[in-house]
Amino acid sequence: SLFSNIDFFISKVFSFKKEWLEIFPLAIFRPISGTASTGIVSNICQVNGPDSNVCRMASSLIGCTDTTVYVLSLYFGSIGITKWRHALKAGIVADIIGMSLAVMLSLMIFGL
Repeated sequence: SLFSNIDFFISKVFSFKKEWLEIFPLAIFRPISGTASTGIVSNICQVNGPDSNVCRMASSLIGCTDTTVYVLSLYFGSIGITKWRHALKAGIVADIIGMSLAVMLSLMIFGL
């Protein structure tokens, strides 16, 4: 039933505290810098191995989000738009949704 699936998902999420601590810097830097987030994922995969649960979760997270601040400053700056606060809010919300879906899909698909 639906409640047993939700209970299973919640138990899986809270049983992986180590992975959460390792991907937390990635979640912070991804909206700001693509190069820094790529370096973080590379480090996570070198330390834990490419087939580790945390590397899979980090790879999913980097694929589901975008460098919001960079995209806004580049594209809006190139055509002269200076008021982009609403676009920033929408981008951050989209990043949060993308990160949440990346973690949920990693848990569902890879059986972490």
